[in-house]
Amino acid sequence: MSDLVRAVARLIGTAFRADPARAALVLVLAPVGGAIAAVTALGLQRMVEAAIAADRPGMLGAAGLLATATVLAYLTSTVAGDLRIGLQQRVGLLLDRRIMEMCGGLPHLDHHEYPPYQDQLELLRTHRVSLGLAFGALVENLRALVAFCSTVALLMSVRPEFLLLLVLALPTVLAVRRGDRAQAGAEEATAAPARLRQSLFALACSPAAAKELRVYGLQREIADRHESLGEGVDRPRQRAELRTGVWTSAGWMVFGAGFAGALALVVASALQGRASAGDVVLTIALGSQLTGSVAGLIQMLAWMHRTLRAMGYFLWLEDHASAATGPATPAPSPGQDLVLDRVSFSYRDAPRPVLHEVSLRLPAGRTVAIVGDNGAGKTTLVKLLCRMYEPTSGRITYGGRDLASFGAEAWRSRVTACFQDYCRLEFPLRASVGVGDLARVDSGDAVLAALDSAGAAGLPDLLPQGLDTQLGPSFPGGTDLSGGQWQKVALSRAVMRRAPVLRVLDEPAANLDPASEYEIFRRFQLAAAQTSHGTITVFVSHRFATVRTADLIVVLDGSSIRETGSHEELMAMDGLYANLYRLHAQGYQETAPLWTTALA
Repeated sequence: MSDLVRAVARLIGTAFRADPARAALVLVLAPVGGAIAAVTALGLQRMVEAAIAADRPGMLGAAGLLATATVLAYLTSTVAGDLRIGLQQRVGLLLDRRIMEMCGGLPHLDHHEYPPYQDQLELLRTHRVSLGLAFGALVENLRALVAFCSTVALLMSVRPEFLLLLVLALPTVLAVRRGDRAQAGAEEATAAPARLRQSLFALACSPAAAKELRVYGLQREIADRHESLGEGVDRPRQRAELRTGVWTSAGWMVFGAGFAGALALVVASALQGRASAGDVVLTIALGSQLTGSVAGLIQMLAWMHRTLRAMGYFLWLEDHASAATGPATPAPSPGQDLVLDRVSFSYRDAPRPVLHEVSLRLPAGRTVAIVGDNGAGKTTLVKLLCRMYEPTSGRITYGGRDLASFGAEAWRSRVTACFQDYCRLEFPLRASVGVGDLARVDSGDAVLAALDSAGAAGLPDLLPQGLDTQLGPSFPGGTDLSGGQWQKVALSRAVMRRAPVLRVLDEPAANLDPASEYEIFRRFQLAAAQTSHGTITVFVSHRFATVRTADLIVVLDGSSIRETGSHEELMAMDGLYANLYRLHAQGYQETAPLWTTALA
């Protein structure tokens, strides 16, 4: 019950935040509209009794009551409907914004790799449209409830025994509630295959997968898998819907039998002279209204259950986000060392740790290169430095202070990064680069300087509207970029922020040739040397020739640090780094003559 009260309170509060005046009017007009139908039936009763008694003033009063009720019914229906539709749109936008903020604002990434979280999020996405309609469902339930209660109250004025109709309506209400629980259970039980089915549909329609789907002829295979999953998802849900229909029909049979008996009782009383003709007219009029009121109330209850279920998923996400968000703290200042002390990390349910007791000092103002084979833990290490994850054991300190004592948002406000799986932000070029520092997102000079630092100074001249060119093929008139150009845009974004504590470049030039990557690395290294901010630059690369001039090279192997030192020190050690470096150098020496011959 507390969850129900919380969901209703959240809906009403959101409506008043969206538009206080409109929300108040809708909540006032809803019960008025529900009571008008009963007033109309009361007017008919008085009209019939006045006509039989030849009471002209009574007939005029009854006519005035009917006319007033008719006008009010039209006005409340039209005005309340228009107000409710507009309010629903605003409430939906507020809730959508809140969902985006909560999903994007969670401080860490581990929830993205946790299937139960993904299942709940899929249910929320499935019912997201219902959230915008939730306040409308609440208002319509209020209107239907007032209509039902006012109708029963007038029927009781004819015969008090009609109060039993409230009891006879309960089986249908309970059937709807039980059916909703059954449908919710079926949806939650099939959330995982439903999420997989949705991902297959998205894969079949994705431009990124289009080439491989066609090369390997996977269109039918993807469609077949989508269809087979659909059967496993739809059957339990359809069975739940069928059970709901059977239970609701049984409830209606109970109510219908009770109402037929009540109507027969009034007619028999009229024939025996114990009830007036007006009572019969009132009972018949209210009877048809009561049937409609019960049907509307049941329908509205089912609608409200669905929307409150969606609201429950929303509140779950809100609780999850509030529990994961730490207190706000001041942002750190650059110029301190970043130290890892026996840091280990394991992904959830992984059989072995990705990093094991890693101890390392990253000096302020220095460039640190991290190298190693695939799966050595390089990307996981930089994600820990960015606080995308928290260490499983050990700790990371900055200036002697535990990194966990900084709020994740405060720490990342002084961190900038370009990841190997960078995001292609389909904004105008100015914004796609400028969002790296929101305070200067519209600064053309800052954006041009960032492009120059990333080796992309000539990119605006290649585009039809320069910095204002819409990027990406998803928009009319948008200009798509090559893989290397997109990567340089991401690199430019990573240098927008001034004086960061930490700059992470995780395979930032994978789409570029070795010479371009080396040039970019040298640019960042020179920029770090020429400033006194004390920014720590961490560069992850497979190309050993690129990182040889780094101040410190860290060699990861088998989830732990194998070697550290400068290029000269590591070569003198003649260990893993020296061996890998010679292999890379030999590969370039062997392929260079082939390229020379081909070009000749």
